[in-house]
Amino acid sequence: MSDTWWDDPTKVMPPPDALSVEPRGDEHWEFVYPRLTLTIYDFFEDAIEAWRVGDVEIAEGRYRRLLSDYPEFIDVYHHLAMLLDEAGRETEAFALWQHAGKIGLEYLPEEIRSGSGSLPWLFLDNRPFLRAYHGLALEILERGEVEKALEAILRLLAWNPNDNQGVRALAVDCYFQLEQPEGVLEICELFPEDGMEGVLFGRPLALYQVGEIERAREALVLAVEFLPSVAQELIKTRHRKPKDMRPGSITFGGEDQAYLYWKVHGRYWDETPGALDLLREVLGDLPAQAT
Repeated sequence: MSDTWWDDPTKVMPPPDALSVEPRGDEHWEFVYPRLTLTIYDFFEDAIEAWRVGDVEIAEGRYRRLLSDYPEFIDVYHHLAMLLDEAGRETEAFALWQHAGKIGLEYLPEEIRSGSGSLPWLFLDNRPFLRAYHGLALEILERGEVEKALEAILRLLAWNPNDNQGVRALAVDCYFQLEQPEGVLEICELFPEDGMEGVLFGRPLALYQVGEIERAREALVLAVEFLPSVAQELIKTRHRKPKDMRPGSITFGGEDQAYLYWKVHGRYWDETPGALDLLREVLGDLPAQAT
């Protein structure tokens, strides 16, 4: 393996035979990386470990050396992008996520492009592309390009309908930003018994916005019973970040989950006249033990 530090891995596409997407049954497909051996993956794991313990420069060098020899290694683009993004080098990170997405899209068969095939998360070698495309969607959304981000998120849902990554909550956020409650409801219909707070509380809010008040009340009762902490956070007049919050970790039913929901979605409740009043009514009507 070369020891060269490759400054810009976004300039080269992989050779045609370095990557493929192969059928797995009638509708499912899987990425295949014929050149990536166990030795290469061990080197990749060493780079991840270096980053984990704080040896950022060593990790970056190893990631770049991998990409200099294996430009098809989508997971390396994603990890290097995360490293650079964490270091405040967002422009470089965005370029890497864009390139990783470009590589994956280049190899997708027509069945997937037309919507008749999927890339299930169940197949391990699909995960690098799905992770990288998720990273790209998040960065696009962070840049305020909501419609473009939504397009990427809907592609992820089409490729992996089970949505092991939880991007459905991002779709809900985008639709609220675009003032399209009907889109929120379409996502909610895809996951009718979902427990994710973004979907669970997004459904009653979207119903309220389209004038379905009684259905909104019914959906809100279910949401409050399932995640009362989120409801209580929404009606607070002051919102304090929990002291025990940990990056990348959420406690189901905890104060951190409620705070994060309010931080992202609270403004949609505030901006919908009467929505918080309905929430207070529901909270007042429920037995004390339910809230």
